Amino acid sequence: MSIREDITAHIASQIGAITEVKTVTREPKVLSEIATTSYPHVLVESANERREDSSFGNEIRRKATMDVIINVVVYSNNRDQSRNTIMEKIEEKLALDTTLGGNAINADTSEIVIREIGETAPYGQAAIIYTVEYYYTRGNV
Repeated sequence: MSIREDITAHIASQIGAITEVKTVTREPKVLSEIATTSYPHVLVESANERREDSSFGNEIRRKATMDVIINVVVYSNNRDQSRNTIMEKIEEKLALDTTLGGNAINADTSEIVIREIGETAPYGQAAIIYTVEYYYTRGNV
């Protein structure tokens, strides 16, 4: 696997270990096809990445800063409170290991975006933009 994939898979795995999160996927799902018992639902996707040279010795190393989008969907009559609660649980879980299993040099939440998905209550959605910094050797990504 690539480092990008290792990082994204690690994040999905950590979120899946949160008791309050009912489902975690890496591919989008149609909300109406998800059972109400499967919420909160989280979709983890790798996103934009910025790269720069950062050579050490003879190796051609690069530093990458990648965004991972953690989409959170809740199903509740009190969607704002439910959304805030689950986002806090996710942030707390990911803060326990900011190296993401040794794959990153640093990782943290850089932005939270409240999203409306064309659905009214009881659905609520937000996106956590989780920024990850890591090094890789060119040709070994």
